[in-house]
Amino acid sequence: MTMNIGFIGCGGFAEGNHIPNVMKNPEFAIRAFCDLNENILEQLKTKVPDAYTTTDMIQLFVDPEIEAIICSTKPDVRMPIMEAAVKYGKHLFVEKPLCYDDDQIEAMNKLILNSDIKFMVGFNRPYSPMMQDVKSLYKQHRKGNTTIIYRIIGEGIRLWPQHHYDAIIKHAESTIIHEATHIFDLLNWLTDSFPTSVYAAGGGNVDNIITLEYPHDVTAVVISGDNANAGVPKEYLEINTNSGCIKGHNFIELEAFGWEKNEYINKTYDYTIGDKVVNSSMAVAEEKLRHWRQNVTPEQIAKGYYYDTIPKEDKGHYNELEFFRRAVAGEVEIETGIIAGAVTQLTASTGIKSYRQKQAIQLDFTKLI
Repeated sequence: MTMNIGFIGCGGFAEGNHIPNVMKNPEFAIRAFCDLNENILEQLKTKVPDAYTTTDMIQLFVDPEIEAIICSTKPDVRMPIMEAAVKYGKHLFVEKPLCYDDDQIEAMNKLILNSDIKFMVGFNRPYSPMMQDVKSLYKQHRKGNTTIIYRIIGEGIRLWPQHHYDAIIKHAESTIIHEATHIFDLLNWLTDSFPTSVYAAGGGNVDNIITLEYPHDVTAVVISGDNANAGVPKEYLEINTNSGCIKGHNFIELEAFGWEKNEYINKTYDYTIGDKVVNSSMAVAEEKLRHWRQNVTPEQIAKGYYYDTIPKEDKGHYNELEFFRRAVAGEVEIETGIIAGAVTQLTASTGIKSYRQKQAIQLDFTKLI
């Protein structure tokens, strides 16, 4: 049976990812859009004429036809949305991070854990095809001391829309919270554990190197920032364990070599450029990415929307929403739920504190469980 969805927060990220992915899934139907920007709503009405639009989110929550809400608002307004979802019994998908204020975490955690709604945080990386294969290899071969490197570096200073630039640079909303939380969740999912300590160094609230210690002799280093160029692949994963190495190139190519048989594994994954599906090596994809960056227009940068032309790897955005649908339907259990969101949030805020104190800080999440 088709699931009716309502959107709250319909800006560039929702327009470039969640809305088109819901439209592609025949199991979903978009019932309504809610945003405070009426220009955005007018544009969406032309794309989805059967959906209604509103600036009042309560209209979505009281609509008996809407079964679940996808929320892509700014993090500082999430708590009222979560409270409304619980009050009106609407299942809720919320983009990360949960909020900016750690004081809200405990209340959010209790609110959701004491409710009957299905609640999922938008950590998409575990749902990507490449990461599914990475975890399979990791579980098969991990042994003894394990070191993990993750690079997630973009070009924020020049490509961010003005409101996001102001939030990060002028108001010091750290990219450790905005971006690195994605990777903290990915590492937690990959290792089936939570970190025991965090240490951050580098450029304050934007460009950092973050070290996480995990149980079972696992250490991870996350290089996070926005001081690179978007013509260079943003993400790279390397896992070294048990005389073997797993490398994930920007969700486009997986390589692995070593262990007992010294077997070489190579696999490529589909990505898209506009409406065209492409499958190639990372080297070819990187050339396409450089070409795209050379042709980004000032108008696209001002809007913060260039999804129609960028080579777009499969980071799991479609699959995470399909997983959410299946969870609401009772087919699977939520994986990236409120506890996952709370753990990554507190890891990030403790990392910021670690940077300021110039020392590693121990982590303990037992109160959340």
